[in-house]
Amino acid sequence: MKIKTEQEKFGERLRLAIENAKLSHLKTSDIATRFNLRHSAEPVTPQAVYKWLNGLSIPSSDKIDTLAELLNISPQWLRYGISEEDRTTNLSSIDDALIAMFLALTEEQKKIIIDVIRNFK
Repeated sequence: MKIKTEQEKFGERLRLAIENAKLSHLKTSDIATRFNLRHSAEPVTPQAVYKWLNGLSIPSSDKIDTLAELLNISPQWLRYGISEEDRTTNLSSIDDALIAMFLALTEEQKKIIIDVIRNFK
C-alpha cells in the first residue's frame, strides 16, 4: 500500500473543499481567476492550480489563506487536515510556517531534519 505524500493529502482536501463549495464544475483557469481576484500578491496560473489539485505541490501559506477564504473553510484544515476544534494550542506564525515547510519535505528530508533537531537537545 502506497503512503500518500503531504502534497497528495493536500490535493484531496482541496478537491473536497471545492466540491463542498459547489465549485467542482469550474476549470482550473476559472479557479485561478477567482483566486487571483482575492489574492493581493503574485497571481497564480491554471497550471499551479492543477498541481495543487493533483497533489504535485502545496501552495505557500499566504496562498492557502486565500484559498481558504475563497472556499469558506479553515486554513488549518486545508493546510494540515485539522479543524480549529482539533487544535489544542495556538501556534505562532513561525510555528505555522515551520510546520508547513516540514510537511512539504520528502520523507528522507524529514528524517534528516528530525536528526538535526534531536542533536539540539
